[in-house]
Amino acid sequence: MPESSAANHQDVYRPSRRGESNRLRRGSSKTHRHLTPVFTGSVPRGTASKVVACFRQHDWCRNSDLIALRRTGYTPYGRIFDPSFRPKPMRITPRSESREALTALSLVLAANSDYSPDSDYMFEVMLPLEDVARRMNALHVYESGRKAYDVALHALRVLEELDYVVVHRDRDTDSGQNKPVRIFLTERCFTSRGIAVEDIRQWLHKYRQWAVTKGVAQSLREKYERHLLRMARLGMDIEKHHSLKNRLRQIKRWVVSPELRAERRQLENDLGAQIDRHSDNLLQLRAAKRDNTPNRTGWMRWVASGQCTTAQQLQAERTVKALHPQLHLSDPERYYALLLEQAGIHL
Repeated sequence: MPESSAANHQDVYRPSRRGESNRLRRGSSKTHRHLTPVFTGSVPRGTASKVVACFRQHDWCRNSDLIALRRTGYTPYGRIFDPSFRPKPMRITPRSESREALTALSLVLAANSDYSPDSDYMFEVMLPLEDVARRMNALHVYESGRKAYDVALHALRVLEELDYVVVHRDRDTDSGQNKPVRIFLTERCFTSRGIAVEDIRQWLHKYRQWAVTKGVAQSLREKYERHLLRMARLGMDIEKHHSLKNRLRQIKRWVVSPELRAERRQLENDLGAQIDRHSDNLLQLRAAKRDNTPNRTGWMRWVASGQCTTAQQLQAERTVKALHPQLHLSDPERYYALLLEQAGIHL
């Protein structure tokens, strides 16, 4: 009897994935992490470079928001949708690995955000999460081809709980999982790094002036419109997420200065006045052309008579113009009546 129960137990037993990994790894040390998070992307000139420079100097050990979050505990990325999970307090000082990931992720987000004040929603990261992980050196590709960037996901979750970013999650068409698809920076992301509100407003105002001076404001707007169309085509638009849109509008109201809004309204009014003037001029030109066009009976009979050839019509026009040089300008109706008389066509 004991031998049969042992045999049945042996048939039922299946090694776990961790146990199988440990068996294959026997004799070698366990991999702590595959890559060291570090910012590897390029920084555009202008507003992005200023923001990145401020983010580089940030010390996470002295971040009051992070200290308060770790005292109460936060929900990791893998337990977001677990209703039974209860956060536990953590030690105040984060580990060096966490600080490296938070710094690298913050630099990537700052370098690739949209700083155009004409956009519908401010500070959107114009990169998919996989490219974000690649630029922060956190994308690991296994031999099977599976891609993993858990370091970026966990760091993004920390920034989300700190209210430094707003994340819109949706179903990923490739993996079928619910992943972050659109990321927006919030005002706390800037104020927590020592950037004043007036500074960021001044940077955006200068960005707007630079775009208008260089003539790229329209192209930037078209680029943003193409981005919105692409998000809608992929099913990642936020039209039905009203609370998210309200939060993003709040960020834009905070960051767009009253002077910039007044300048935009003035520009719109000037453009509207110019359009109205052009429309009035166009209507006047059309009316003058319509008045000067000989559209009465004589002209219609002369053009569509069909009773004489083209050569005869030209000969008649030369004869009448020789006798009355300016008649076709001063009195078009009499001019065409003489043409009909010259060609022998009676009205």
